[in-house]
Amino acid sequence: MKIIRIIFLVFFLVLNVSNVLAEDPPCPGGCDPETPLEGPINEDLPYLIVAGLILGSAVIYRNKIKKASI
Repeated sequence: MKIIRIIFLVFFLVLNVSNVLAEDPPCPGGCDPETPLEGPINEDLPYLIVAGLILGSAVIYRNKIKKASI
């Protein structure tokens, strides 16, 4: 189980390296540098949904196994 956790950690860290190393896009029309730029909010949303489904199914499976053994 510990190996699976390490694999998931490495997988998600590698996915986010491109986000960290990406350059900011140029401001259209020469915007003011003090105003915050709007960015995509749901950039990694599919990964979060898949991780939530996997975690939820694992918790449900463990609870069913535990109830069946009692």
